[in-house]
Amino acid sequence: MRILFIHNYYRLRGGEDTIFEQEFAKLRELGHDVDAVIFNNDQFGKSVGGKLIAAFQTLNNRASAERVKEAIARFKPDVIHIHNLFYTASPAVINAAKACNVPVVMTLHNYRLVCASGLLMRPGEIPCERCLTKTVPLDGIRFGCFRDSQAQSAQLTAITSLHKLAHTWQRVDRFITLTDFARQKMLQSSLQLRPEQVVVKPNFVPDLGYTAPDQRGDFFLFVGRLSQEKGIDVLLEAAKQVALPIEIIGEGPLQAAVEAAAQQGHVYYRGSLPREQVIERMRQCRAIIVPSIWYEGLPTVILEAFATGTPVICSDQGNLNQIVEDGKTGLLFQTGDPQSLSKLLTDVYQTPNTSINWGRKGRLCFEKKYTSLVVMDQLVSLYKLIIEDKNIADL
Repeated sequence: MRILFIHNYYRLRGGEDTIFEQEFAKLRELGHDVDAVIFNNDQFGKSVGGKLIAAFQTLNNRASAERVKEAIARFKPDVIHIHNLFYTASPAVINAAKACNVPVVMTLHNYRLVCASGLLMRPGEIPCERCLTKTVPLDGIRFGCFRDSQAQSAQLTAITSLHKLAHTWQRVDRFITLTDFARQKMLQSSLQLRPEQVVVKPNFVPDLGYTAPDQRGDFFLFVGRLSQEKGIDVLLEAAKQVALPIEIIGEGPLQAAVEAAAQQGHVYYRGSLPREQVIERMRQCRAIIVPSIWYEGLPTVILEAFATGTPVICSDQGNLNQIVEDGKTGLLFQTGDPQSLSKLLTDVYQTPNTSINWGRKGRLCFEKKYTSLVVMDQLVSLYKLIIEDKNIADL
């Protein structure tokens, strides 16, 4: 199979870049013929005039469309897979692909098409669905939800809204969401997508090796950004109520609060660690704590916990409660409630045998849903399906 990826790198590296690179490499490893058209946003750092021209091009960049058409003529792909098109690629790449009669898959790594922040949240309102069903969502501009800038939020809103009105998004053969929760949100949104147009395919993580309960220590572990939406303040408040060993790994705006909490004696702040060391601490902990209060996508830390057989103590937030099964692969506590969290931590610490099966079932969940072979088989099957649909339509 011949697969052409389209990906636009942001100026700062993000998770979308990692997923694109993983899937590109894995498909080649599986014997498929894979190529990519790569864009970046370097022009946005140039002169004021250059920025204005670049901003206008984000609506429908003809130069990007021509690059895609040239790649199609040269490579002759069976299918095109878009991971990110903001901003230089622009939605023009979708129209270019369809003009060449090539089916298009697009992964929705976030809620960017319906929310300026991309996360369905804003300061003081987590989660936030103000813009979800609005064709031209002005609240995102009013609150400056993208990079705290009304101007940049207006630019992004113009892109997504213009192409809603032009039905560009409806021309995509299949959108991929990472969870069924995200799929339902997109189907409820102003995009007006067809149910069959949106499918679920998770990301994968490498097999990190199962660690049995009797090989683990007695501490709990948090790994992630030290920020409000990640629930770090909820965790710190719970830590005040129970004198249990809790390790925290990460950086972020609430780092000072974490450092202050570490003075209590049972909270240990490790800062930012290399990934290998993070995984090793995960293998040794009693359980991972995921206290997020926003609609997380598909947290890598949970998938890595499953891969290592680490139980997960997680907030009962929409989407997260579909990934972690209460009483099976972990336990859920009331979102944003430190007392609910502290009670669970105490119960798990005092009755360690109760959590033995969670790690095992988490490992089984990883083997069933999140290995590279399982996930890539889903992706290849999806490619084959839309290629077949296209061939039938051409008859």
